[in-house]
Amino acid sequence: MNYIEIFSKSIKDFFSRKFLTLSFAPLFAALIVLFCLMLLGANEVLHILKAAAMNGEIGADFPVLAKILNFAVTHYILTALIYFFGVSLVLVFSIIIGVLTLGFLTPIVVKTLHKKYYSQYELHPVNTPKTLAVTLFILLKFLLLLILTIPFMFIPIINTFVFGAVLFYLFYKLLVFDVASNIVGEKEIKELLGRLWPKPLIICFIFYFLALIPLIGLFLQLFFAIYLTHYFFAVLIKK
Repeated sequence: MNYIEIFSKSIKDFFSRKFLTLSFAPLFAALIVLFCLMLLGANEVLHILKAAAMNGEIGADFPVLAKILNFAVTHYILTALIYFFGVSLVLVFSIIIGVLTLGFLTPIVVKTLHKKYYSQYELHPVNTPKTLAVTLFILLKFLLLLILTIPFMFIPIINTFVFGAVLFYLFYKLLVFDVASNIVGEKEIKELLGRLWPKPLIICFIFYFLALIPLIGLFLQLFFAIYLTHYFFAVLIKK
């Protein structure tokens, strides 16, 4: 089964009633949590700055800053900047929440597609404790990489590529492990990815850019899992 056939089959399955309904889960989970946090956080920051300026807390040590904060134009600029960074954070963390939410849906995807197309292949999924341990390790490694790259975050343009690379690491690792761990064991995952390298990386790289599209990226999270499930099964059965 080639890539076009896999894509065609994935599209057909994605737009089935069952999967289409499930595809809204990552979207709603991310939107509800992140937009609430963004709006509340932005209002809180503005409130603190304005209160500090009015009470003289800033004026005592930073009189120039206090005077600037009292200007109406400053308020609008600060509001725009806060919401800009808020939207950026929503975009970034929506990917994280979307992938984590997908973790609860992937077993359903794999079992459904296995029963429909690949029942001749016996599943050997990784047990739940091991799956949680590996997921936690990936998240901790992501945080470590994030901390190590902090100095680069203050360099324009470079910070975009560095942060994007770190975020892609999380997206790729979680998505591939999430799907593969519901099909084969931990040792087989390493062998499978080693044999297919770098194809899964390229596939996830394309998915990553799609995931960056606001709203649409969240809606497509389930499609990514469906495609990778078909892809891994096609490779394993062909073997």
